[in-house]
Amino acid sequence: KLQFLYFIGKPTMAEAKKDEKHKPEDPKVKVIYLTVFLDFFASGIVLPLLQTHAKGELGADGYNVGMVFTAYSAASIVGSFILGRLSDIIGRRPIILISLLMSSVTLYMTAVATTLQGLIQTRALAGFFSETSVCQAYIADRTTLEDRPRYLGHMGAFIGLGFMVGPATGAIIGAFGGFPLAGYFTTVVTFLNFIYAAVKLEESLGYKGKSKDDEEEGSVSWGSYFSTLLKPGMLLVLVSQFAGTFAFMGWNTTWGNWAADRLGYHRKHVGWAFAWLSLALILAMWKARARVKNGPQHVTKAAFAGNMMMFLSLVLHRWMYSTWTIFVPLFLLGFGYGLSELAYQTITSVTCGKSLQGSMLGTLSSVTALARALAPIAAGYLFDAHPGDLDYAYTAMAMAPLCAAVVAPLTYRPKHKKTE
Repeated sequence: KLQFLYFIGKPTMAEAKKDEKHKPEDPKVKVIYLTVFLDFFASGIVLPLLQTHAKGELGADGYNVGMVFTAYSAASIVGSFILGRLSDIIGRRPIILISLLMSSVTLYMTAVATTLQGLIQTRALAGFFSETSVCQAYIADRTTLEDRPRYLGHMGAFIGLGFMVGPATGAIIGAFGGFPLAGYFTTVVTFLNFIYAAVKLEESLGYKGKSKDDEEEGSVSWGSYFSTLLKPGMLLVLVSQFAGTFAFMGWNTTWGNWAADRLGYHRKHVGWAFAWLSLALILAMWKARARVKNGPQHVTKAAFAGNMMMFLSLVLHRWMYSTWTIFVPLFLLGFGYGLSELAYQTITSVTCGKSLQGSMLGTLSSVTALARALAPIAAGYLFDAHPGDLDYAYTAMAMAPLCAAVVAPLTYRPKHKKTE
């Protein structure tokens, strides 16, 4: 009788899935969502105007315009690791708040910079204090292994949304007040973001919640860090993330010129194309839980699928001769990069103990920043090496995500619980 009562009171599989689908998200994680959206929204306003400002107002040549953007990525290589490591020791909240405050300060410094050297130094300072990896660690602290891909995906979607809405807003603001008005506007937005986070954000380091998984606490020591870093799967994740980002950013920084030569595009056409790609990236981040359902053990499938999409997109550029032919390849590129990036973030997070989330996710961000810094140089060289073949560079760069797809199944192997 007791067994019968237990059976009829137990929810069905469909009911359990329905409850899981409608389970409310942690309110403090929603604070992170809004925080990263506003920060990247502000950056998205300024960045499209920065190139014109550096060249027109400060007299920068092509090399120095590149240095303005490279300085940010180069500083992020160091800053992402240091801030991630510090967040494992002193907590996520103080690091996030310092980063948000510095975002406001550096945007103001960017707006008032009167020399090219000062602008480059300011962008380097902004790159050093990028808080993305620490926000990812915050989410990892407050989620279970099974829920983490969904939460990280939602954070990535808000970042993509910020970069999608920001440039459109920047174009409107720039039309009325130019670059200075955009800089002052984003300074106010990011400072309000800092105030909001200071009031609403709680510390996540040491948060226990209601997790029933067997994720290890681990140690914050350097020995534990290098032990995790040198795991074969972790090394493959870092190399694969570098490869995917290298190909994506090589495309990103050269496609405007490619589209002008092949399709006759002007700036507004390129802007619409990038908006379409950003939409695909947002959809990948937001809906990727369908690819990683039933836990992180399925995340290697997402890594494989994402890298193959990027490979196909870059190769398909050889057959892109009209606007109608760019929709599918650009969607594949954006969706594929978003999917693979989420996969590697998830694998990194579940591979290390809870005490090393900031350090390892910071290392992943540093590798990403390194690829962002080197890709424009390599892509430019490939285009210069074969000036008569517009598609050679993209075909060559397609080999990077292809290699990442081949090794994707080796990047993560789930732990099997011991049975008595």
